[in-house]
Amino acid sequence: MAISGVRSNFTYLYFILNILLYFLILRLVINVNIDFKNLVVLIISLTAYYVSNIFNMRGTKYRIDDFMTTIAINIFMMIFSVFSGVFRINEALIMFGTIALFQIVFKYIVLVALVEKLKIMFIGQNEYTNDLKENLKKSDEYNLMAVLNEHTQDLTEIVNIEYNLMKPDIIVDFTDSLLKNPKLVEQLLKYKFEGLQYYHYIDFYELFEKKLPVAHLEQKWFLENSGFEIYHNNFNLKLKRLFDVTFSFIIGIIALPIIAISAIIVKLESKGPIFFIQERIGEGNRPFKIIKFRSMTTDAEKHGPQWASKNDNRVTKWGKIMRATRIDELPQLWNVIKGEMSFVGPRPEREFFIQQLEKEIPYYNLRHTVKPGLTGWAQVMYPYGASVEDAYKKLQYDLYYIKHNNTVFDIMVILKTINIVIFGKGR
Repeated sequence: MAISGVRSNFTYLYFILNILLYFLILRLVINVNIDFKNLVVLIISLTAYYVSNIFNMRGTKYRIDDFMTTIAINIFMMIFSVFSGVFRINEALIMFGTIALFQIVFKYIVLVALVEKLKIMFIGQNEYTNDLKENLKKSDEYNLMAVLNEHTQDLTEIVNIEYNLMKPDIIVDFTDSLLKNPKLVEQLLKYKFEGLQYYHYIDFYELFEKKLPVAHLEQKWFLENSGFEIYHNNFNLKLKRLFDVTFSFIIGIIALPIIAISAIIVKLESKGPIFFIQERIGEGNRPFKIIKFRSMTTDAEKHGPQWASKNDNRVTKWGKIMRATRIDELPQLWNVIKGEMSFVGPRPEREFFIQQLEKEIPYYNLRHTVKPGLTGWAQVMYPYGASVEDAYKKLQYDLYYIKHNNTVFDIMVILKTINIVIFGKGR
């Protein structure tokens, strides 16, 4: 079971019950036949609930923000369904009023009464221990109870005492020798049959942080672990390509007015071309020309290539807005349609920086085993990068994405991207 498996189960149940409730109200309460328009409203509402984190089961408290968000999204869906002609006002009030009440009550009961923080115990330490400790402190789901010294003389006895005292749900092994002790292995196996989850720190880091600890990965790790298998599944490749083309056309048509207005503003605001075209490195280390709306002044790199910074004075006023809302990325839909990029994947980088980063960061070139993306897991989890250190941190997310690559993951990244754009968390 994954470390947050209980909460995930409640999330899936919550999702399914929302769908069932929608259909029950539709047929038994407001007595409306199920048709295509009703299904569209359901899909839009589920997407809105996901993007606004209503399905999120993290934490042990039901906050006022959760309540206000639930009310606001359901009011929006009520207004949308009335103005689109799917429901009458009284039908929309019954439908989304009932759903809002259910969502508030169900989530409150789960967070307050049914789930608790998982208790964790570390054995040993390394360079990733402090990062995990700090992030666990910020977590609403986990409680770090103790960090045991792996060099303790009678570790088996200490583990036994601490386990019976604290009853941890999870033990994380930061050593390379813990499982070489037969007596301790027998003891840990007994605890596992009592409900304990045992993790090697690399596995725990991947599950909890949703990224890979690049500095501690050896080549044999890639051989021994599942994942990184997208090119072994021709069906997934074709499905991803179909998804890319279809989604690009849909987004392109919807965003056409924004694209036209942005092009005019870019041209009027500063001298220079509307589009910024630059060579980037893509899948299989093949170069291609990326196209974006120009968000900087034309002399931005008069002193040579340099990292973009957070408050970069080379960025135009409209460029800042485009970067925050990702509008500057929209022309890359053409790169996706041409097959040079995917909708989701690692962001493409310039060869100048790649040559530098490959010397300093292990496995950096693995990013080029898949097509680069218009958005990506690294972008939604670590949205800003302006140094070698940032590139290293983003690589950890990129490799996690490549390891777990599938269409469902792509959809999740896109929904998270929408969340970032709507709530103003973009660059």
